[in-house]
Amino acid sequence: MLIPEEIIYDPTAEVNSVVDLSTLVTKTPVTTPKGTYPILKRATDRFSSVAELAENPTLAEPEFEQVDWSVGTYRGAIPLSEEAIADSKVDLTALVGQSINEKSVNTYNAMIAPVLQSFTAKATTTDTLVDGLKHILNVDLDPAYSRALVVTQSLFNTLDTLKDKNGRYLLHNASDSITDGTAKGSVLGVPVYVVGDTLLGSAAGDQKAFVGDLKRGVLFADRQQVTLAWEESKIYGRYLGAAFRFGVQKADSNAGYFVTNTDAASGSTSGTGK
Repeated sequence: MLIPEEIIYDPTAEVNSVVDLSTLVTKTPVTTPKGTYPILKRATDRFSSVAELAENPTLAEPEFEQVDWSVGTYRGAIPLSEEAIADSKVDLTALVGQSINEKSVNTYNAMIAPVLQSFTAKATTTDTLVDGLKHILNVDLDPAYSRALVVTQSLFNTLDTLKDKNGRYLLHNASDSITDGTAKGSVLGVPVYVVGDTLLGSAAGDQKAFVGDLKRGVLFADRQQVTLAWEESKIYGRYLGAAFRFGVQKADSNAGYFVTNTDAASGSTSGTGK
């Protein structure tokens, strides 16, 4: 008697630790393939005291910086055989849809990363990392900007081991009220989002970070969100096609800095935070 082979396999998705950077930037719906987006510059003038019934002084006109944007089309298809669909113990089409969603996040991040890398460069060592971050947050960035850190895993590991002079760790658990539960922690009161080393760097072990206002710094022109469709096929199966259109550009060049950290020669992991 032949006993049919049956492999019961209910796949469980890997732990999803990928941050969708597109949710942290300014996502603007657009209806054309290219255009300009006006960024209102910060006002530097002020009102003056005026005597009763005196003529109104002339205020400076608002200044705008025009950001040119354009969108690209990103698409592809995954073939599914009818045998695989019929023999699967789980909803195979739903799993493929989930996979396409993960691929779209990878695409968003890959397009946003070069924009983050293009901001003004700063260099730190592990011994000076905390002081360097404090200077960016307290001095270099205008107080009007919001603040966030997008760091590579290796830099996050460095931050996770830093202590202040009293031996207390500087990295704290993130508050869901300020990070929507997507940050890995907070440093100096700023939420920290973690990405892979090779997204912001070029190799494993690279310690890189964007520090600043993601929404002011990055424009995400959203022309068409991810759409799924079954495509015609001559095979005994189906093609699940996906397509979306978007573009990413730097908006406010003063909204952030790109930090490269290197380990100090001494190998010390103690910070200088107070």
